Amino acid sequence: MSKLKVMTHFDSVRGKYSKTDEVYTRVRQIDNQVIGVRLKHPATNNPPSAAQAQAQIRFAEIVGLVNTALANAEQKATYKAAWRKQMKYKTLRGYVFHLKNNELNSNDNG
Repeated sequence: MSKLKVMTHFDSVRGKYSKTDEVYTRVRQIDNQVIGVRLKHPATNNPPSAAQAQAQIRFAEIVGLVNTALANAEQKATYKAAWRKQMKYKTLRGYVFHLKNNELNSNDNG
């Protein structure tokens, strides 16, 4: 087998990665095929930025509101009826998350 046909790590990696990631590959000696890939992002251990921390806090707040809304049987039934009439959101939780996010955005802006 020619060495030119061996896959490079950027040909074999799928999903989220960037060219700044350190990519470690494991190559099988018999046929020079890549059998393992591990990514290590250089900023993995850095603390989140202020914007990232704010987004994490916001996300946690919305998730709390969704959990509270879905724990109440009456509210859940109301949301479920509205959710069944729409086609955009595939899950009830996703639909309620969207509504609560919009509520928070309107409260922040107005």
